[in-house]
Amino acid sequence: MIDPKDRVLLVRLEFDDWTGWVLPGGGKEPGEDDATALRRELVEETGVPQVFKGPMLWVRRMTRRNGFGEWDGQEETVYLVPCHEFEVDPTMTDAELAEEGLVEHRWWSVEELAATGAVLRPAGLPDLVREILEHGAPEHPHLFEDHT
Repeated sequence: MIDPKDRVLLVRLEFDDWTGWVLPGGGKEPGEDDATALRRELVEETGVPQVFKGPMLWVRRMTRRNGFGEWDGQEETVYLVPCHEFEVDPTMTDAELAEEGLVEHRWWSVEELAATGAVLRPAGLPDLVREILEHGAPEHPHLFEDHT
């Protein structure tokens, strides 16, 4: 989500083994397509009044060892979501957000992203946002492999 001031909205996730800032969104429910899932997730997590799904920006495939020593993972598809400036007001309750590990929302400028010492995902997020602001969405979405 990028607003008219060229700020990107991130959410801070906090888990026992990881804390960092990521783009809002989440998984698809059975029967949902990408556009439906994106709208639902953004309304739940941010309360945004309207969601316009722009072009696909990148796909991130993440794998990591689970608590059983086995590899597990997920794939994230990221779309450009231009939006008006709005007050973040999730439709999920505080308890529901906490259950998902979501503890904070924040609008970030590219300069703030580049200067922070906080963990950002995907890695290189400041450069990705800068590229989008300067050149628009890529002709072909980027693919990131993240193995931890």
